[in-house]
Amino acid sequence: MVRRSFKFLLRPTARQSVALAACLDDHRALYNAALEHR
Repeated sequence: MVRRSFKFLLRPTARQSVALAACLDDHRALYNAALEHR
């Protein structure tokens, strides 16, 4: 069996960078809240 992997280089626009940062902040807060709840 041959395993293949792919790398993709992200080059987001300024607007996309803002959206990605907001998404990351939301996910980080959710993850930390789940850890605290546990």
